[in-house]
Amino acid sequence: MKGKLFLYSASLLFLLAGCGDSDTVSNKDLEPSKETKLITDELNREVEIPGELDRVVMGSILPYFSTWYIGTNSTDEIVGIHPNSYNAASNSILKDLSPSILDAKTNFIENGEVNIEELMTLDPQVYFEIANQEKTVQKLEETGITTVALDTTTDSMNPLDTLNRWLTLTGEVTGISDRPEAIIEEGEKNQKMIDDTLSDVKEEDKPRVMVLQYHSNGEISVPGKNMHGNRWIHATGGIDVAEDEIDGIKAVNMEQIYKWNPDIIYITNFTETQPEDLFNNVFDGQDWSQIKAVQDKKVYKMPLGIYRWYPPSGDAPLMLKWMAQKNHPELFDYDMNGEIKDYYQRFYDYDLSNEQVHEILNPPSEAAKY
Repeated sequence: MKGKLFLYSASLLFLLAGCGDSDTVSNKDLEPSKETKLITDELNREVEIPGELDRVVMGSILPYFSTWYIGTNSTDEIVGIHPNSYNAASNSILKDLSPSILDAKTNFIENGEVNIEELMTLDPQVYFEIANQEKTVQKLEETGITTVALDTTTDSMNPLDTLNRWLTLTGEVTGISDRPEAIIEEGEKNQKMIDDTLSDVKEEDKPRVMVLQYHSNGEISVPGKNMHGNRWIHATGGIDVAEDEIDGIKAVNMEQIYKWNPDIIYITNFTETQPEDLFNNVFDGQDWSQIKAVQDKKVYKMPLGIYRWYPPSGDAPLMLKWMAQKNHPELFDYDMNGEIKDYYQRFYDYDLSNEQVHEILNPPSEAAKY
């Protein structure tokens, strides 16, 4: 569905000024009109949403623009996104599927903060923000900007839970539910297939895996418990070498990595580092040649499809299959190129070329810059 998203027949382009009062912030007795609806966001606040949405903005909730796309099959309504999100989009396949994403503005974010005056020039009907930025959410609401908070955290080990929540909420916001439900079902089907295939694999036969989140000459940061990497590793039959020592993301030194000596290393798209950089030992003061994953050439850059595959994205069901095959190539013998083409045709109604699939599986370092 392209263009405007209709929840009801009437339009309400003038609603913005009336949605930012204290009742909205404090979650008190909101009453929807014929042209609006109420949703509950992930700060458990009731938010009154305009009945017709054609101007939405995404802030520090970086992956959400891709969730919006898969939930609606459109980016025409997105008039602003974070510069980091824009950089990922401009280096992604989404620019080919929905070129209007490149029309989104980024100037409302300055030094990582929201510039309210610049944001107001975009005339947003709804602003989507990360839930842990409660001060920003409050500030936006006090300014009169209807704001929906989305949470990135979860107690679940299921790597699809965050995406599933966002898709469900997107369906509530837009009134479009068939696409979110189909992708949620696809992810659950893929996870069951992986679980069934790995059911007889012993713990000692699982690869020991490390995720390299941020990396440069001066930094080596690794995620552990309560991070996306930990969930992906467990869901695809690996052992997270960092989970017993790191909660969240932590900077480590090479001595710690020598101690872990992972069998496989995955590099996120939040760093410019490529596998060849580790293979060629290009970083000052870092000797990666002693690490088993490097010696065995089992260092992989995470793909970038409509968004980075590491955090929640519309390609999450594909991420499961991709990582399961990397962790256990002897058990998962499907053609990943074909899997990607099939997924994009079924869910995005887009026929990928071989060159585009190669781009998804081999994203450039530029995708991490902003």
